[in-house]
Order: sequence, then C-alpha cells, then structure tokens
Amino acid sequence: MSQHDLGLKVAARRLLWRMGYTTRLNVELRGVWALEQERTQDRGRRTSQPESFTDLDVLGIGIIGSRVHSAIVDCKTTKDGSTGRMFWIRGVTEFFAADDAYMVRDSNVTDAARQLASRLGITALTKDDLSRLEALHPSDLPLGNGPVSWLFDSDRAVGASAAFVGLDKRLKPLLDYRNFNYWLYDEYRNPVQLVEQLRSCAELLDPRSPHHLALVLDLAWLYLITVSHGIHAIRAAHMANPDRGLAQYLHGGAVGLREKQDLAQMLVGLRDAGALPAKVDLDPLPSYYPKMLELVTRIMRRPDRVLPALRLLEVVTSAMALKERVEPKDLGGLFDELAAKQAADVVGFLVTTTGLDLGFRARARSLLLGEPVV
Repeated sequence: MSQHDLGLKVAARRLLWRMGYTTRLNVELRGVWALEQERTQDRGRRTSQPESFTDLDVLGIGIIGSRVHSAIVDCKTTKDGSTGRMFWIRGVTEFFAADDAYMVRDSNVTDAARQLASRLGITALTKDDLSRLEALHPSDLPLGNGPVSWLFDSDRAVGASAAFVGLDKRLKPLLDYRNFNYWLYDEYRNPVQLVEQLRSCAELLDPRSPHHLALVLDLAWLYLITVSHGIHAIRAAHMANPDRGLAQYLHGGAVGLREKQDLAQMLVGLRDAGALPAKVDLDPLPSYYPKMLELVTRIMRRPDRVLPALRLLEVVTSAMALKERVEPKDLGGLFDELAAKQAADVVGFLVTTTGLDLGFRARARSLLLGEPVV
C-alpha cells in the first residue's frame, strides 16, 4: 500500500465507519482483459497486460434495507488542482456506480471548488472538516480501542495490506481477482466466480497461516457483499420465491436463464446420442447451488445483521493480516452474536464448496464466535 496521503485515508475511513459503512482502502480499477499487447524483448513473445484505469482511495459499503450503498473518497495532500479533480471524481463515481462521492484535501478548498462540488454532487472536505463531521456522527463502537482502532492507524493499515504481498506466486490468479477483477465483473457473475477462483487455489492455502486465513476472511467479506447484491435483486422480483429469483440472478435475468436451459436441453440430446461423454454435467446451475440458496435464504431472514457481519469480517481480517490474535470479548460493542454467526456461515459456505481445509472454518468460528479450535 502506498503511504502517500495515508493519513487522510485512514481519517476518511474512520469517518465512514462513524457514518455506518464498512470500508476498504486503495481499490484499484483496471481492465479485466488486456487492451494492448507488447512484444517482450527477451523472448519475442506477446504478453497481455491489463490496463489500469484508476483507484479508489477509500471505498465505503453500507446496507440500506436490502440495497448495497457505496461511497468513494478521494484523498490528496496537494494544494492545487481541486477544481479539475472534481470532474475526475465525478467520472469515477459514474464508472463505479457509487452513490456518494467525497473529496478530502489537507488544506483549504477554494470557494470555486466548493461551488463546483455542489453542482457535481460531490462533498468537498478539508482535514478539519473530517473532525467536525466525526463529531456529528457519534458512535457506540470501540473505534478508539484495538482491534477496531487498528483500521485507523496508518502503520497498521500498511502492515495489513502488506500481508497479501509476497504470497505464493501460484495464488496470483486468486489475488488478481480479489484486487481487481471482482470490482469490474458484472455483479451477478461474482457468486460463482469467487467460488471458482477460490476452488482453483484451495490446495495452496493453509489455515495455520495467519495471512492465508486473512485472505479467506477477506474473500468472505467480498462474498457477503456479493450475496447482498443478489438478495436486493431477488427481493425486487421474486420475494416469494427465492429459488427462482436466485437462479435467474446468476444468469443475468430470466432471459439469460432460459437461454442456458435451452442450450442444456440441446446438449442433453447430443449426450444421449453419444456425441458427448456421459459424465458431462449439463446443469446450468452450479453443483453447490442448493448450499448457495440455503445461505442466501438464511441471510435474507436477517438483513439487519449484514452490515455488522461485514464489519466483524473487516476487523478480524485486519487482525489476522497483522498476525494478532483476537477473541469476541476484544471486540466490545462491535460483537453481535447473530452477525458473527452470519459471517461464520459465509466462511463455512466457501470452505464446503471450494474444498478448503476445514481448519479455515474452525479458526473463523473461533475468531468470530469464540469456539475452541479442534
């Protein structure tokens, strides 16, 4: 993680927590596929490099009803360029489909920049404004005590981010998905994509490694956000029939599901005729769909616990990345048993569907629920 503007980033992160968000620092947005190809000088081969678009200094994720609400914060210590930067922030907001956008500067924001911010729907803040806003958002959570306060400490934030650098090179596809591709895929693709990405690297992950455990917990954080997107779509179209709603959501809608079902029916005819191997699975839904439906249904029953569960996962991920042992009693008012169980259920789902070592589930439940690790 770059330490440039880091003080403003962790301050903005603390404000977002007070405002009811779970957060993430330095979300890089880049192309999923290469837009250009270059010929390497040493071997004369073509290599594809995804093009980097930009990055979000701070991302906030909130849950309003069943809807995922997002806020982005751009932090800069430079004194110049605030007016021009406004148009960049507006463009990134539209690209990411964020609901709210903030621009934070270390020094004064000019009147012209504030006027433009109002026209573009951006909140312009100085470092002092952050402190004033914090006072307007009191919180009963232990934001000043570890392990929650570690999120707002610059050195610890750098240390937590560094935990995912230098891991086994064979984990690169999974880390690339976590860092980049997750944020650019269509939301309805991630329920399956995340599982398959993790499944492909399951044998490389060891639950006894704090950094591997942190990675799995972080993926659970992402998956709970993914499930929340799906639940919002299901509630909008098929509140009385989550099974039908989820199946359609995984294929981008009713038309997409029908196309896959028709294709599967045609392939079944070819398989019956001997043109395809008998063992080919032609079901348009993944084999773990029943478990996914069970998880989604369970979370739908307690939507008010999703945000607390996300925050618990964010904190314990940070603790494991820093190789710090935490227990539920250390979390103070942040701990909520129902939220902790919801977070543990997401980890359990990922473990059972991807072939991860069962130790990941045991250690996650120990961190979240205080259960002994057998």
